[in-house]
Amino acid sequence: MSNPIELITGPLSIYWAPVGEAFPDVDNAPAGNWVLIGTSGDQNYHEDGVSITVTDEKTLFTPLGSALPTAVFRTAQSIVVGVTLVDLTFANLRLAWNLLSVVADAGPPVTSALSLDFTLTVNDLALLARGASKSPELTGGNLQLECNRVVEMAAHALSFVKGDPVGVELEFTVLRDTSGNVGDLKTASV
Repeated sequence: MSNPIELITGPLSIYWAPVGEAFPDVDNAPAGNWVLIGTSGDQNYHEDGVSITVTDEKTLFTPLGSALPTAVFRTAQSIVVGVTLVDLTFANLRLAWNLLSVVADAGPPVTSALSLDFTLTVNDLALLARGASKSPELTGGNLQLECNRVVEMAAHALSFVKGDPVGVELEFTVLRDTSGNVGDLKTASV
């Protein structure tokens, strides 16, 4: 007996690209300028997984002549995609630090440097979270979250301890793009 299609388990993989990059169709592999976060994707994510958090701030209005609220107003909303990355290659670590530049020296010895030249400019990027065979609508279909524009907002404490891989927490906060759009949650359907 097979599991109900609405039950989904397993990891997502996250990709980034410059803002404006075309998103792949939900069942096509990411191509073009899409870069997998983590050298081996979900094999480089902490077992806590990828989180997608949507929060709302709402204000209730209770008029003078009523004991119960008569209206509600949304004052803020946020969408955050989070993961702890356990891949500290400079190509991935630079995502945590505002897309800092990686400079390689041919050597000898061959060296790489992640320039810690922080500026006041915050870089934005497009984000794609993809779950292969995670569609709640079609067995074997994919599920993907498309975020037109995000910024990385986490505080980054790198803890070097015995027996645990060093992880860097990434929290991508979704912003509206210049056309007022945010993105889409897509799945393959029957």
